[in-house]
Amino acid sequence: MSRHIYTLKKPASCYGELWREALPLGNGLTGVLIGGAIAEEHIQFNRHDLWHGAGNGGEIPDVSDTFRAMRENIDAGDYLAANRDCLMHALREKGYSASPETPYPHGWLDITWSPESVFRHYRRGVNMRTGEAFVTFETEDGTFRREAFVSRDSDITVIRMTADRPFTVVYDYRLFGETGETVTTPTGLSRTALDGDTAVNVCFTGEYTSSVDGNKLSVTGRDYLILVRAASHGSGTDLAPFCGETYESLLQKHTALHTALYDAVSLSFSDEDAHEASNEELLADAYDDLASPALLERMWHFGRYLFISAASEQGNPVPLYGLWHGGAGLGWSQYVANENVEMTYWHTMTGGLAYALPPLIRYYTSKTAVFRECARKLFGMRGIWISAYTTPDSAGVSVPVTVISNWISCAGWLCRHFWEYYLYTGDEALLREEILPFMYEAALFYCDYAVDDGETVRLYPSVSPENTPSNLMHLRTVSHSGHPCPAVQNAAMDFAVMKELLANLLEGIAVTGMYTDEAPSFRALLEKIPAYQINEDGAVKEWMHKDLSDNYHHRHLSHIYPIFPGCEVTAFSNPELFEKFRRAVELRKLGSQSGWSLTHMACIYARLGEAERAAECLDIMTKSVVLDSLFTIHNDWRRMGMTLNWEDSAIVQLDAAFGAVNALQEMLFCPQKDALSVLPALPNRLSHGHARGLVFPGGTLDLAWAEDGTVTVTVHARHALDMALLICGEKHAQICMDEGTQKTWTFLR
Repeated sequence: MSRHIYTLKKPASCYGELWREALPLGNGLTGVLIGGAIAEEHIQFNRHDLWHGAGNGGEIPDVSDTFRAMRENIDAGDYLAANRDCLMHALREKGYSASPETPYPHGWLDITWSPESVFRHYRRGVNMRTGEAFVTFETEDGTFRREAFVSRDSDITVIRMTADRPFTVVYDYRLFGETGETVTTPTGLSRTALDGDTAVNVCFTGEYTSSVDGNKLSVTGRDYLILVRAASHGSGTDLAPFCGETYESLLQKHTALHTALYDAVSLSFSDEDAHEASNEELLADAYDDLASPALLERMWHFGRYLFISAASEQGNPVPLYGLWHGGAGLGWSQYVANENVEMTYWHTMTGGLAYALPPLIRYYTSKTAVFRECARKLFGMRGIWISAYTTPDSAGVSVPVTVISNWISCAGWLCRHFWEYYLYTGDEALLREEILPFMYEAALFYCDYAVDDGETVRLYPSVSPENTPSNLMHLRTVSHSGHPCPAVQNAAMDFAVMKELLANLLEGIAVTGMYTDEAPSFRALLEKIPAYQINEDGAVKEWMHKDLSDNYHHRHLSHIYPIFPGCEVTAFSNPELFEKFRRAVELRKLGSQSGWSLTHMACIYARLGEAERAAECLDIMTKSVVLDSLFTIHNDWRRMGMTLNWEDSAIVQLDAAFGAVNALQEMLFCPQKDALSVLPALPNRLSHGHARGLVFPGGTLDLAWAEDGTVTVTVHARHALDMALLICGEKHAQICMDEGTQKTWTFLR
């Protein structure tokens, strides 16, 4: 069995929500879920652009006077009043209430068959390298197999049915929410939703016979194809151009695109025969002990496969469910950019998937007008303010909690991804057209928001997601969010994000010559950002103000941003301050974890060089929030003490699956501005392995390490390089290379 194929020995089995354990397929536009049932299979189809249910609150009222009142209350030391009489309260008082959209399914292809004897040797799985799913089993009558993929070339789903003998299957396609159906021909099914948003065409090709009974089509054969085009918003449904093709010819066109993305970076740290084990077997072993190298590697391959299958140059960005929302109205299914959107994309640049960033960039830059309106009417500021929650047609204020409405770092954090895209790709056209104008708007907001206190500036209200200072925990505001008093002042994260944005913007101004008149004001603000403060325990303070004390009892570590996801402070560039950040992590009482927080912590520990702690976070994940399908959920519902104890809810959140990809990459390679750090946090269990094609600004890196301690590093320079090479945190060489050259180093670690 190839390391690129994962298998399961049982069909999807999550009671009431089989989609959670289904096999996911996708091409960035269409997503498909295959549960693997033998007798009554329901293959679900989703589309990236099917969203509904937004509650339009109308024009956003001007509540900037409330913002100014919040500042007055904070100046008076009355944090309770500042959080009680907040922006969301003012919006409600003026009759404004909005809610974001949620994605909804396109429909289901129902496949009904009556087996005549008991099955055995059941298997289902996905070849991640080709993007194919399969379901296979045996009965007394022979072997039966279903294979499927969603073509990246033509945006059709191809399903092949094969068996040792002809058998009869009944087919029907049900559109989500439809009330009427029409069977157009004996060889095809066609559906159009009443609202005109969705349509489907299903046709069959190969050797088969068929008959129609009402809305259903019976097909008898032993080797034939089913072609499905699930269309949305007026896209075409014509399948005629594909009806003469074979499974192999259609697959070849698809894999030419899919496999090239999947193979852009490769990684392995387990033996080939370890991948004979099914997902259930690998997870059971991890539950009994620790996650094996084979399971960790499979999680890396799966998360990478899942992201590629959800990301298209022509589609929307990847949301929390990817393209695999199993129903309508699911919780936290929007673009949530106070952690989740960013975590989804952390792995992309080093992982050679830069193609996925322009849709993310354009998703946000296309909403600039609404973001400007929010900045003006909520805060009385220039520039842009972005709510953490957005959807394709909902960009304003829609989540009524202070921890969202008063958090000012969303735009700045997103700009980190946009700037990284430019650094890695050198795409100066997109820098000029989209990236730098967006960064400029975000910087204008900071210029207006920051209050000059003389030598430094102050930020308030200021939220450190989603924490409250320990000396204010007793101030319980009227809120359904569970956050007692989050809007205070001088959150270290806000300063870190603002500093990063301004520094990158000034570099972009130097590159492009744009906004040169405003550069002095941006530079002046950058110079007035205060230094990070150290508390009485020797740790970086979460709120840079003498009246606010650190609260160690919280899973969020927002103030660690300069270490991760930022790279402002490294052990190489500023070892003394780096240790103060380490101390802040050490002091945290890390209870009530979630899937995403475990992957975030794994990344932080990797940046700190604490390999075994990073691996432990992934161990906890595999025991608590990883389903047999390798989908990740927010929390364990089984009262095992590893995560938040929500017995009645365990929401799917795929950002943790994507975050695990990044955590494993961080263990192997961390590009820094002035250094390439190789094997910064290698767990003992990953005793040997290799990686190929890891990307950094200026080139790519290949890596191999052996049980005897030998490390081989090959650097391919896209640009001239002059930087340090760190092995396991220690400097081993200076990389001095000309553009287009290659060099190899071998060390003992």
